[in-house]
Amino acid sequence: MRISCIFLIFAVVFTTFGCKDDGLRAGRYGMMSDGTPQYTALKFTKAIYKEKDLAPALELTTARFGKVVASYHTPRNVQRQIFNVRFDEVEAEIVAGGTLLSTDTRDDAEIEIKLDGNYLGERKWDLKTIKLLKENGNWKVAAVRESVPQ
Repeated sequence: MRISCIFLIFAVVFTTFGCKDDGLRAGRYGMMSDGTPQYTALKFTKAIYKEKDLAPALELTTARFGKVVASYHTPRNVQRQIFNVRFDEVEAEIVAGGTLLSTDTRDDAEIEIKLDGNYLGERKWDLKTIKLLKENGNWKVAAVRESVPQ
């Protein structure tokens, strides 16, 4: 009886705290590997559009680009100044043409992200290219630019 009770407690604790889940569902079926530049680009974009402060986004940037992002103080200002598009609600997804076949041997990547959502009741969408660099084995956002020059 005592062993089964200990086993039950262990099972409950393990299932509650044992699995890391950052709430990010990326890629087809939500199964994108978190060691890819696509994952980092998507996570950065969602941090800018869904978080209340810049801390989660700043963890994903290079030191140089992080200073630029931090200078805007809020995610809303980063949306307006760096992404040049604001949303009240947004869904971000990787554009298939912007993916790389092999990122194991590369130290840089450019990933296209499609932003689709609403701002002040009006539906909008936009494409952005996110440049990433590999630093100490981790992908970091180095720049954001328009995918299609205007």
